[in-house]
Amino acid sequence: MRKYALPALSQLHTFEAVSRRMSFTAAADELCLTQSAVSRQVKSLERDLGRPLFVRKHRAIEHTPDGLRLFEAVTRGLDEIAHCVRDLRATTQMPQITVAASVAFSYYWLMPRLEHFAERHPEIDLRVLASDQKVDLSKQDADVAVLYGRGGWDGVDARRLFGEKVYPVCSPAYLQAHQELQRPSDLLDQTLLHLEGGGTIWGAVDWQAWLVQQGVTGQPVRRGIRLNSYPMVLQGAEAGRGVALGWSYITDEMLASGQLVCPFDSPIETQNSYYIGALSEKALTPSVSEFIQWIIEECEALG
Repeated sequence: MRKYALPALSQLHTFEAVSRRMSFTAAADELCLTQSAVSRQVKSLERDLGRPLFVRKHRAIEHTPDGLRLFEAVTRGLDEIAHCVRDLRATTQMPQITVAASVAFSYYWLMPRLEHFAERHPEIDLRVLASDQKVDLSKQDADVAVLYGRGGWDGVDARRLFGEKVYPVCSPAYLQAHQELQRPSDLLDQTLLHLEGGGTIWGAVDWQAWLVQQGVTGQPVRRGIRLNSYPMVLQGAEAGRGVALGWSYITDEMLASGQLVCPFDSPIETQNSYYIGALSEKALTPSVSEFIQWIIEECEALG
């Protein structure tokens, strides 16, 4: 014996659509049925209940009192079921976090290591937001972000990853062809590769700032090449187009592999650092906490 003496659920579903849209035609479009099929289901429901649910007029329909009463009950029931289904789906979906970082950090540092994170946490769906624009965590642009500066961001739980070391880099072939390049002042007679917006994207470190900190006050003799993407800057350096500024967390590995060389050992170290940060309340969520712990361990492994 059935516990619930209900009409067919498909009939109730169709009745709800007709009642909500107040149109057999609109309900048929929504349910991907023919209008005649919708009409048959509603008539079958009316026969089952022994009373009409709609007053059918020439170009419109209206609820009967019984029809309105049933519509309200069906709506409450379906709303409750839908709410329960959403909760059940939410508990079975993979947790997703969005990580924001600069284009260069994402491309050169993060992406090559994401396989390690996926192996360690296959249950976390990671989305990377690569942008050279400042990320406002308070606006929910991202769950966690690689931040640049000196720390102390309001409402943000930030952990230091590493400091900033900057030095010139070029291709081995370029250095071989320009053996006069032996000290910082020699850069004034070289083709310098510039990152457009570098003064804001990368703090205050651009070629002018780097040369001043090396005690070089003259102006470059040759016209440089300006690019709006740091990966393009390094590609230009690898292709022998000129000399670029290298950030150690990116270019140390390229020096070790021989892709690039540093013409002389004269880096500058700024007072800025790179941090991994999240809003204090977000930092406590398991998925964000796991990512923060993983990236800190990756940085510590580099020494």
